[in-house]
Amino acid sequence: MNLQAKREVWRNTLKTLKGATPDPSLRVVLLAAHPDDETIGASALLAKVPQTYVVYLTDGAPLDAKFWSPDAHDSREEYAAMRRAEAQRALSCAGIPPDQIAWLGGIDQEAIHAATTLTARFAEYLSARRPDVVLTHPYEVGHPDHDTAALVASAAISHFAAETLLLEMTSYHARAGQCVTGEFLDFDPAAEIEFELTDEEQRRKRQMLNAHASQHAVLAGFSVDRERFRPAPAYDFSKPPHEGRLWYECMHWPMTGSHWRSLATAAIREMQECNAAHSA
Repeated sequence: MNLQAKREVWRNTLKTLKGATPDPSLRVVLLAAHPDDETIGASALLAKVPQTYVVYLTDGAPLDAKFWSPDAHDSREEYAAMRRAEAQRALSCAGIPPDQIAWLGGIDQEAIHAATTLTARFAEYLSARRPDVVLTHPYEVGHPDHDTAALVASAAISHFAAETLLLEMTSYHARAGQCVTGEFLDFDPAAEIEFELTDEEQRRKRQMLNAHASQHAVLAGFSVDRERFRPAPAYDFSKPPHEGRLWYECMHWPMTGSHWRSLATAAIREMQECNAAHSA
């Protein structure tokens, strides 16, 4: 996609989010790392763009039960089914039907181990849908699966679906040892756009958050008054996006930043070699 085409898609997206008459042909694919990430970052867009398709990188159920919701009492598979049902209820509040929801099959906290496979699946999905926009997480080391979503989206578009504009929504990251939500790590008012949600949009967002009932304790810290988006920058996934401790290291999760970057670098190399072989 050339620069002029990207600008036109960005303008159409902004018009839709600002409440102007939306372009009915605008097609958006939102790649969310987990059920509930779509609501945290883009509830207003989901309700305003009829042709929005939501794709989940993982099933939202970690392997280790100590990371499960207190509402999960049985197997990992049953917990994953609970989260799928919650996602469908939340998205129905925004008018997204089940046939516009897809799952790539990753496991919560483990997505980077399957990055090559997940990228191939996502690229196949993009090839079938031909979206104007892909919206996903920024690379901010708030959660390893958020970072993997950023990698998967970038790789799929770069290698298989070049005619798509890649945008980002906010997630969360570390700042001075604290968790920051609703803001991008690198604040650049010239590059991002902030939308204040109307009373009705805030009501809907609360309803969607409440639909993710198993995540109530986690979601309590997220505001409902505004959402931010920006064109995705070009990331170097071999380097950390900020100095100091990463948020998931602060949380003492099994994955570390250095291990994630090692796996990401290996996955990127594997995909590049595969693409080179196919084009030879």
